[in-house]
Amino acid sequence: MTAPGAAFGGPLLEVRGLVKRFGGGGGLFGVGGPEIRAVDGVDLVVGRGEIVGLVGESGSGKTTLGRTILRLTEPDDGSIRFDGIDVRALGSRDLRRLRRRMQIVFQDPGAALNPRMRVKSLVGEPLVIHGVARGRDLEERVAALLAEVGLERDAMHRWPHEFSGGQKQRIGIARALALRPDFLVCDEPVSALDVSVQAQIVNLLVELQRRHGMAYLFIAHDLALVAHLCDRIAVMYLGRIVEEGPAAALAARPLHPYTQALFASSPPPDPEIARRLRMPIPGEVPSPSDLPPGCRFHPRCPIATDRCRAEPPVLRELTAGHRAACHRSEELLGGATLFPRDASSSPTSGPGSTGRSTRGPEPASP
Repeated sequence: MTAPGAAFGGPLLEVRGLVKRFGGGGGLFGVGGPEIRAVDGVDLVVGRGEIVGLVGESGSGKTTLGRTILRLTEPDDGSIRFDGIDVRALGSRDLRRLRRRMQIVFQDPGAALNPRMRVKSLVGEPLVIHGVARGRDLEERVAALLAEVGLERDAMHRWPHEFSGGQKQRIGIARALALRPDFLVCDEPVSALDVSVQAQIVNLLVELQRRHGMAYLFIAHDLALVAHLCDRIAVMYLGRIVEEGPAAALAARPLHPYTQALFASSPPPDPEIARRLRMPIPGEVPSPSDLPPGCRFHPRCPIATDRCRAEPPVLRELTAGHRAACHRSEELLGGATLFPRDASSSPTSGPGSTGRSTRGPEPASP
């Protein structure tokens, strides 16, 4: 069995059996409603300096998982260990110290920046809170951080509303980098941006990761981007990891029907090919408050059997480091294709698109 993160000098982050529930318990006038397990028994490992992609449809629990790992949302069960430290056991003071090493870049840069604070205060606030810098030293550190993300020194004296979406995200990244963290959760950092600037932000994140050796949990919808950028990929569906493995192996041969469906539903770059071959995932995502028995994907799966409808599959290793939670993964391992996709749309069809050995910046947008 290949241990995740082993190629990167061992795990930096280890998550075991993590659970986060919302709702339930009724309440006054029925407030609370049915219980929703947004994260339901997730195991996840991120190695030192490794980029792990987390993908899935909206509502799969990706953002909740990222926030719960950082304890921005409190978990209900399971364990979180960061560099050997039991994160769930920390009190507020010790947790604040650990936050120097664990940071997040949010999806919506506009909402993440306080409109009443100038950029100098926004980027410098972590340095002040943790007693790292003040006065002239603070100003020089903020200027250096802004330069690192491609912004001019005079940006520190301006307000957030004076910047474009891409520039706001650069400010958010500078703020996240202020304390030189070891681990960064990137929560769909380009999905709220114009297509013309998405590649620029991805290139910036790649360069910063190379320069500082940080580990990333990169949350995204775009499987092609994740396969290009990341060392490993974890696929999430209705609160659970259904497949996880090296980016190149998972992109070349997905071993869960849901992962195949995600790849097949990603549009190829050629609009004519996209019109003919793009295949939406069949059916609707079940309500997280009324989950189907057995495999949660079985209502939408073309190869579901009676066993799939009754018995939840476990995440098991099928090839070196490649795990899937499907009763019929051996058939997919043998080459079965449930959701055909055109070769030109495959994230493995071009150079620099299949993991650490060839990972590079995205091509610049026109």
